[in-house]
Amino acid sequence: MINVSNMFRAFSMKHIKGFKALSSYQKDLFDSTYKKHIFSLNKKNRSFYTESHIKKIKGERNIVKVYFNNGDIYLYFPNNRWKKIS
Repeated sequence: MINVSNMFRAFSMKHIKGFKALSSYQKDLFDSTYKKHIFSLNKKNRSFYTESHIKKIKGERNIVKVYFNNGDIYLYFPNNRWKKIS
């Protein structure tokens, strides 16, 4: 059964390339890690990483690769960890 927050996320992220192709696990991983990632940034930098600035998302096994419009690419790992790779 899909919970309400996942249904809302599916609606709000439907315009982002690759989101629909993620597994439920990868969507949950994206949700939890993205929230931590965004709130770790100062307000000035946060504006460059809002959902409207996500170019595409790609799931690879138990990680999620997130591409932003500014050219930055982050890997999201289990346990709410992330790493900038470009």
